[in-house]
Amino acid sequence: MSRRYLSWWRTGAATLIAQADGAAVPSRAQLPVAARVTAEPARAATVTARLYGPGEVTSLDARQVIRTEPVAGTTDFEPNLMCAVELDAPELPWMFTPAAADASGRLRPWLVLVVVRRDVAEVTREPGRQAPVLTTDPSTELPDLTQSWAWAHVQITGDGNPHTLLTGDPARSLSRLVCPRRLEPGTAYLAALVPAFRQGAQAGLGEPVDGGDLADAWTTTQTTVRLPIYHSWEFATGPAGDFEQLVARLVPHRPDAADLAGLPVELPAQPGGVPAGESMRVPGALGIGNQMPAPVAQAVAGRIAELVDVSGRPVPADLPFALPAYGRWHTGRRAGTLLTGTGWFPDLALHPAARIVAGLGTRVVQLRQEELMAAIWAQAGPIARANRLLAQGQLARDASGGLHRRYVVPLPDAAVLVLAGPAATRLRATGGGTVATRVAASRVPGALLTAAARRALRPRGPLTRAGGIRRAVSPAAAVGAANRRGDAGTGTRPVGEPVVVPDGMVTVDAVGKRQDLPDFCRLTPQFWDGLPPSPDRHVAALRKVLALHAAGAGPCRPAPPPPPLDTGTVADDVRTGLNPETAVTTAILSRLTLPAGWAPPDPLEPVLAAPDIPTPLYREVAALAPDLLLPGVTGLPLNSVGAVGVNPWFVQAFHAGFNHELGRELLYRGFPTDQRLTAARRFWDRRGVVPPRTGAAADDITPITDWEPAARLGIAGLPPDAAAAGGQLVLVIRGDLLRRYPRTVVHLARAAWSATPGPDGTPVPELPAGAAEKHTTFGGTLEPDVAFVGFDLSPDDARGNAMDPGWYVILAEQPTETRFGLDESAPTAPTHTWGDLSWKALGVEPGGHITLGAADPVIDVDPQADPRDLHFSTAATSAQIAAVLEQRRYRVALHARCLLLEDG
Repeated sequence: MSRRYLSWWRTGAATLIAQADGAAVPSRAQLPVAARVTAEPARAATVTARLYGPGEVTSLDARQVIRTEPVAGTTDFEPNLMCAVELDAPELPWMFTPAAADASGRLRPWLVLVVVRRDVAEVTREPGRQAPVLTTDPSTELPDLTQSWAWAHVQITGDGNPHTLLTGDPARSLSRLVCPRRLEPGTAYLAALVPAFRQGAQAGLGEPVDGGDLADAWTTTQTTVRLPIYHSWEFATGPAGDFEQLVARLVPHRPDAADLAGLPVELPAQPGGVPAGESMRVPGALGIGNQMPAPVAQAVAGRIAELVDVSGRPVPADLPFALPAYGRWHTGRRAGTLLTGTGWFPDLALHPAARIVAGLGTRVVQLRQEELMAAIWAQAGPIARANRLLAQGQLARDASGGLHRRYVVPLPDAAVLVLAGPAATRLRATGGGTVATRVAASRVPGALLTAAARRALRPRGPLTRAGGIRRAVSPAAAVGAANRRGDAGTGTRPVGEPVVVPDGMVTVDAVGKRQDLPDFCRLTPQFWDGLPPSPDRHVAALRKVLALHAAGAGPCRPAPPPPPLDTGTVADDVRTGLNPETAVTTAILSRLTLPAGWAPPDPLEPVLAAPDIPTPLYREVAALAPDLLLPGVTGLPLNSVGAVGVNPWFVQAFHAGFNHELGRELLYRGFPTDQRLTAARRFWDRRGVVPPRTGAAADDITPITDWEPAARLGIAGLPPDAAAAGGQLVLVIRGDLLRRYPRTVVHLARAAWSATPGPDGTPVPELPAGAAEKHTTFGGTLEPDVAFVGFDLSPDDARGNAMDPGWYVILAEQPTETRFGLDESAPTAPTHTWGDLSWKALGVEPGGHITLGAADPVIDVDPQADPRDLHFSTAATSAQIAAVLEQRRYRVALHARCLLLEDG
């Protein structure tokens, strides 16, 4: 979608103003307005309408200001850029100008943007005045108002007719005012919208408005002026140098091979093993890439093996303590097999370089233990509460379990059913349903399982004592009897004489239960058949129900008795449901959400959850030993860019030592965890990468317990992305670029072979349009001025070879809103595009203002490089000036082979 500029825009009655902008313009435009009577066309009246001018404006609606450049409060604005303000209404800057555009298409706005040094700008608020007042020296702080037309324009976005875009979609258009001042580095400024004409200044100050010709609000020969402020904000500039200039300063730098080999370390002589003068190099986290430390003498490894504590054996007499076995508990192997064969644990335990790096991780824990423990205990709140509940559950289960086994399990089945009565609706039964539903479907009355039945039938209860009953039926016996004969009174004598009902006789009770039958029995089948047929499905269903009801309207027959209750099975269900091993465990676990994969032998065992430390740990290495993070970092040239690789073995050894020591500290502090934890898994900073990485995707190692025992250190703990890439490329920049522009877009682009070979006939890589890209996966900084970003691509793949063109490193300016300015300094080569225009070419010093015609630039524009027909002079329009000053997004491409070691 294209962006275009117009020199001005007007709507309404202002489009009818005829007098062109020039020397003598009335302060208010006048328009003749004719009125005619439709019924009498000959009668007409003509009046003169006076439009509002700048003298009628005292303030500006703040909602009209939609963006300022820079944003208010900015402290490091680039001094080569120009301050600007965007207004919502595209016609606003010329709305109250009482003139039309001149023959060159130029029209002065009624308000302008000025930028004044804060130390010489006096802002006051006077009683009774709506707008604050700016007092300053226009000869040094304000632009020349005779050229105010050049610094106001309209911006429209989209293709098509400008008039259609301006009137059809307000979101596609805006107006903008630009201040033509060149800013000074490291200076605080006040930016303000002020009136451009004297009449506007008088109205804003509450003074009598001059009704004469239009006049400028100030001249550059004055030494002081008072101006009302319509809108203002403050900002400050940073040091000199914009993105383009800082990128131009960068020089490709191949790191020194000796530095990348690692930090030299001399091993002290040890009796019986290490000879005097033995030395080695410890590779850093960043270096050649996928680099393993050189093997050490067998005598050195053997001596270390004697000192490593893997089995709790006595400490050698010549050492005050044994060497820690980093990762010992993560292996899950017996002590006698740990140091045999190959694998990550022997690499970590027996190589001095790996032990130095692991020891560095240990040292970080020791130095940061209080901060780490504070963060970990903050995470442990939910874990502690869960463990208290689990411990209470264990106590309840074990205490009640003994009672259950002693008093419940031995009870007869019928007694168990009576005991479970209150819980019958909550106990599951074999085959589905609950114990209560199984009893209800049997011939055992459910009332026998209630607490009321137990109270009524207990041997020494109030009822048995009051009735003089020597022997009462126990609820358990009643259940058994009811299950055998369906009569709860078996074994007792009924009160009164029995009533015998002959077969076929209908009792009053039976009639009462079916008192609705006569209503249907009086109706003959002809009644129902005579009903008109209806397609309604409800009527059809009713017919079927009535037919069945009529068929059962004969003599009443006793219903079949319910089936007997399988007391043995149901009693077992009760025993299982009341068993504390099941009941208490289920009740406790239903109240908790435990970590995924947590399945201890005892379900109520306290949770041993590893804390999570998401902080990137490379900063700790940088603070303790920067030369171990990037060997030779202090010797990097200023304003240089180079590339190195990641050494995964360093990252894994460091995390092994860190997590080993953290487990020991947590055990000492009583934190509920074991020593097999991997709390820290992130070495690099992955915040802000695209696409975002969270969870395991942001980790630099896998959990140590998952490392394959036979895999070598540097391979064992690789995350899937890093393993698939075969390595990681890291771009290292020393200078102000990424510090001043932290949002710089850095990515890789796939190179292609050029159709034109090099001077020696060999293929030459080039950057094609639409090349495949790779984005950063991590980044970081090293004080004071080193920054780095990483990619999931091996250095060898980035470098390429005779068959592979490799990859380009791209440094691009972050896309932003429209910005205006000029280059800080003139290019060394001839300028062929307007984008290379510099402040020096215009002869404007820091703190000065652009004056068109004072020093018009001479640019030999190449139509192929810049096909736009533009001018930057008194003959130009404000639209052309805006197009010249617009800052294009800048980027630079460097091939990776220029930044890496030749042979890797």
